[in-house]
Amino acid sequence: MNIFKQFYRSIYSPKDIASFRSQGIWKTIAFLLILSIVASIPTIYYLSKSMNEGIHTLASTLEEDIPDFRIEDNTLHSDMKEPSVTNTEDLTIIVDSTGTYNEKNISSSGNTVALLPKEFVIVTAGQSQSFEYSYFGNIQASKSDLAALAKSFDSMVPLFTSIMAVIFFIFLAASKAIEAFILAIFGTVFARILGRELTYGQTWRITVYSMTIPTIFFFIMDSLETNVPNGSMLNWFISLFIVFLSIKEIETKKPIKE
Repeated sequence: MNIFKQFYRSIYSPKDIASFRSQGIWKTIAFLLILSIVASIPTIYYLSKSMNEGIHTLASTLEEDIPDFRIEDNTLHSDMKEPSVTNTEDLTIIVDSTGTYNEKNISSSGNTVALLPKEFVIVTAGQSQSFEYSYFGNIQASKSDLAALAKSFDSMVPLFTSIMAVIFFIFLAASKAIEAFILAIFGTVFARILGRELTYGQTWRITVYSMTIPTIFFFIMDSLETNVPNGSMLNWFISLFIVFLSIKEIETKKPIKE
């Protein structure tokens, strides 16, 4: 059975999942990579989209809507008496030389770029990262310099998103492998409880295919940008339940009559 037919069968048939327990390990590893690719598509798509729109918006907004400022001696300077906060459809841009904002009260906002007195903060997909100006040496930059820099980055977005996509996929594939390893431990416990004779390798193969349904479910939810409450617990529960059902489908060996 080819790997794509296995993908389809894994959606609805614990019996078929159980039958995959004796196949080659490399085919199962390939299936795990396919699951990782499917799971990563929504995040990579929205990351690419937000970066592309964010950098384009940043360049135009800096040029047209933000008051003048400059960075000298690793410190943000401006004549503003209060922070400048510009909200667009895709991005919030904060320029604050007064010290009103910090990373903590910015990290809860949506996609944001904030220039603060001693650092700049980037928030995307709910994750924040701060960079002190001193990291880049004793920089001297004005508003127009940063706008020009943002415009130059606009053409490099495909390269950045490709690198980030590869890094994200590697981490996701590693997390899927760890998840399968842990599920297989539970699977060996289920096998003993149900009286099925399975090696750890066979149980691991079953757990990999048992991850298909939760992977598809969260692919759909992530594609719709819908948050699932207690999503991690739900993922583990569904996977464990399918592992249990699949192992239960394996016939027990009948005792030999003397």
